[in-house]
Amino acid sequence: MAEEKRRKTKHNLWKRDQSLFTRQTKEKDLLGFDLVPNRIQGKFEFIYIEFGGVENTKEVVGTSLVSKRWRSLWKLVPRLDASSSDLINNFLTLSKAPVLETLHLRLDENSYEPEENERWVSIAAARQVRDLELRRYGFRRTSMLPCPRSLFTCKGPVVLCLQQVSICDIPSTVFLQTLKTLSLVCVRFVSGDGLVHRLLSACPILETLTVCRWSEDGVTTFAIAIPSLQNLYIMQRPDSDGLEYDCEYVVNAPALKTLKVLDKFGHFRSLVKMPKLVKAEIKIRQEDSEKLMGCLTSAKHLSLCLTSAATTPKSFEFLCQVEYLELCTNCSSDWLSLVLRHSPKLRVLRLSRKNCGMFRECVPQWDFEAQRGFEIQWEKPCCVPECLVSSLESVEWIGYRGTEAEKEAAIYILDKSKHLKKMTLYRKITNLREKYRTLIDLKSRMSCGSTCRLEFVPL
Repeated sequence: MAEEKRRKTKHNLWKRDQSLFTRQTKEKDLLGFDLVPNRIQGKFEFIYIEFGGVENTKEVVGTSLVSKRWRSLWKLVPRLDASSSDLINNFLTLSKAPVLETLHLRLDENSYEPEENERWVSIAAARQVRDLELRRYGFRRTSMLPCPRSLFTCKGPVVLCLQQVSICDIPSTVFLQTLKTLSLVCVRFVSGDGLVHRLLSACPILETLTVCRWSEDGVTTFAIAIPSLQNLYIMQRPDSDGLEYDCEYVVNAPALKTLKVLDKFGHFRSLVKMPKLVKAEIKIRQEDSEKLMGCLTSAKHLSLCLTSAATTPKSFEFLCQVEYLELCTNCSSDWLSLVLRHSPKLRVLRLSRKNCGMFRECVPQWDFEAQRGFEIQWEKPCCVPECLVSSLESVEWIGYRGTEAEKEAAIYILDKSKHLKKMTLYRKITNLREKYRTLIDLKSRMSCGSTCRLEFVPL
């Protein structure tokens, strides 16, 4: 009886402690630590076995109040994500982590002193920080976050993100030998093009580069010459005054696998072939777009938003390997027939009017009726395109309005496609009667042998 009583008591204690922990935390606590039960002397304890991601450093310190055993464990956390200078100072002073994995500083002009920023990054460099982010809250042209010189002495960063930072000088001896991911968002290069070249040439194994330019970045030609680069994302921040500005790019990155260009003012002075390119999203309107298209011949996944005037039938030769294609019908309304003829391996076709990179400022995102000036042009091909016979499986049409030209194009694709499994039409309608009228109209003109599933989705 005594043995049974002791066993029940230990079991009840175990359940009580387990219940207490469940109420105070989840399977992963606020630190993101994985927790496992460990029975020592009849008590239920939890052991930290892995440090996970930190979303809020205040929560990290607050979690130490859950248990006496955790009171000092927060000092071993190798990640800091904060915006308060007091919290940053205390954390970096008391931290006992041998290596600082992550340092994310999000600051405004009133939350820190310039010398503090320099000291924080210097401490991070000494502790071999691997993921470093410097970001200023609130966009102001006249108040940028000064870039600490100690940043360029870091020996171990793998990820570096600079947002609304002003770079005055970069030492000629800088060498970021471990950096693989670099993000430059609204960065001001005070000395211009030379600083960009010096920074990028100091990254011998860089794999991912994100560039978001703005009208006062101080750079005329943004030169990207990185043999190891695999992913390149180029964007342009709209000027707050609505002013257009010219920006130029030189890209020499033959190992690229992913390319994203969303810049309606930018143009490319020089490009090299990208034989390893798999995925590209292009939204530009400059007349040299054909130069860019010629470098995309190996891409299998393409998303395009280009003005029709910038293209010629010969420029569609880059579609020979494409399997997935998203086409903006606002900017390229007369492309559909050409696309079908020049895409022998096309499996998925997506026609879209939403999120147009060229006309977002002029037309509301879903106000398709206001876009009647952008009518799709359809010219029936003289012979059935190869993709309809051998490969096309899915078609999505976002912003389908049911004009005569759109009906003819949809019916032709439905009728001639031998492997088409599904066509989905997205249309803004006001009642169900309009929906069924659209479906009946298309189905009545489909051939009897068509097995494609036709779906209608209201917007």
